[in-house]
Amino acid sequence: MGKWRSLLRLMPFVRPYRGRFALGCLGLLAGSLLALPGPLLIGQVTDRVFLGSRSLEQLLVYLAVIAGLYIVGYAVSIATQTAFVRINNLVVNDMRTAVMSKVMDLPMSYLSGVEKGYVQARIQECSSIGTLFTPSVISTFFTVVQATMAIVTMFVLNWMLALVVVGLAPVVLLTSRSSGRALAAGAKENMESTATLNAACFEIVNGIEDIKILNGKAPHLKLFAEKIARLVESGVKLGRMGVVFMGNILLVNNATSLLILFVAGLLILHGQFTVGLFLTFSQYSTQVFSSTTSISTLITFLKPVCLGTERLYELLDMAAEDGPGAHELTEPIRRLDFEDVSFRYGDELPLVLGGVSFSIDAGERVLLQGANGSGKTTILKLLLALYRPTSGRITINGEDSCNLRSADLRRRIAVVSQSIFLFHGTVLDNILLGQQGKTRSDVEALISRLGMERFFSRLADGLDTEITQSSSSVSGGQAQVIALVRALLSDSDVMLLDEPVANVDAEARDLVVGCLERGQFNGMLIVISHQTEGLEFLRRRIRI
Repeated sequence: MGKWRSLLRLMPFVRPYRGRFALGCLGLLAGSLLALPGPLLIGQVTDRVFLGSRSLEQLLVYLAVIAGLYIVGYAVSIATQTAFVRINNLVVNDMRTAVMSKVMDLPMSYLSGVEKGYVQARIQECSSIGTLFTPSVISTFFTVVQATMAIVTMFVLNWMLALVVVGLAPVVLLTSRSSGRALAAGAKENMESTATLNAACFEIVNGIEDIKILNGKAPHLKLFAEKIARLVESGVKLGRMGVVFMGNILLVNNATSLLILFVAGLLILHGQFTVGLFLTFSQYSTQVFSSTTSISTLITFLKPVCLGTERLYELLDMAAEDGPGAHELTEPIRRLDFEDVSFRYGDELPLVLGGVSFSIDAGERVLLQGANGSGKTTILKLLLALYRPTSGRITINGEDSCNLRSADLRRRIAVVSQSIFLFHGTVLDNILLGQQGKTRSDVEALISRLGMERFFSRLADGLDTEITQSSSSVSGGQAQVIALVRALLSDSDVMLLDEPVANVDAEARDLVVGCLERGQFNGMLIVISHQTEGLEFLRRRIRI
């Protein structure tokens, strides 16, 4: 859980920006080196100028050198941090893209069984993982170089004081290590609680209309409050662990400062140490303990990042819906066969289809009939390779569909589903979605050929009508016609229609049936419908 080597799996996301990353690291190294001379020069000013020559000219020379180091260090710091801010954003966006791409490639057998808000939380975790590449985190690694050189300098100044510092530094590291496992467990629990809450939020927002209609506010709010309570509990627990951890580090730092002051005071009182050297030593010891604290904090910080990375790759490592041997479908679909196909949506669930067999050839017009729950819509999902048969097989032109790429198969099959989902954008955007080489002029020509100019002219802005996220700007019948135009535009080999005339107005019904009856689509046509009136042109009937 939260293993360090999991961070190495982020390398593919960093590799495209390795040049910028290397320059940023050089900048951090330069900044660390520029911070080293300052304490030594301040000590020399104290001993040689304030307690020695009292020369203004000598003071100004020292101040000019120190100021120059600070100015150069400032410029290097700004440039370096700007570079890492850019790297952080680029890496995070690449991770988000990779996760979203993977989600769209995952089989529906997984996606239908997981809450959408949970998947959304995995995408949001990319931002948490991306903080690994922020300047503050990366610079922590380079403070080790700065601290090492500071320790060497301290041993040159006074080995006794240096031993005090070096001896206490591991205490801080051991403190962080002892609480690391508890913090990791708390972080994982908090992540899970957050993902569960996001899933609940998504479900409530997605079903807000039904919640209002059914007066379901009270039970949903109660469930939401329970999930919030678990999140608060895990958050407080994690926060308490962090507070105690940082308190321990502060306590060790304060104890060390007292020891340094005590030993240095004894040496100064016996004339074995100067005030200037004490100031120099104090600043170097501050660098060492600051580095130690940063490393300790980094260890605490990296545990959740490691967990987040593991959770990210749990998703990225999932098998895609296509098997490794899937190949391209290069020829038109001339025939499809269901050969003793059975299917269930889950191992513990009953069969939806049991031993279904039929064949359909190119050009046939088929009506699938059956009682509610008989699996008619499931057949369409199997044809689209959204799910794979539990037993039996589906062949396309005699070849098992499991051996074909899903994207190629879907490119040759057009769908008008029972519940039309229109994406945010314009009507034209939705019609052209997934079309290859099609333009507005192709859409307008098709609408003209179908005799639907009047229908689309009645939309608020015609093809440029904006679709809201809830699709409230178009009616169910209008959405059905838009989906039909999209399907006809694709020039597919097969068209699947699931209840195309159910729950639509008379005009939309006449437009849909008219297009199909007049032979506007000449490929393999498969229609699911309980209403058979007007569908007499579907000569072949298959009962499921």
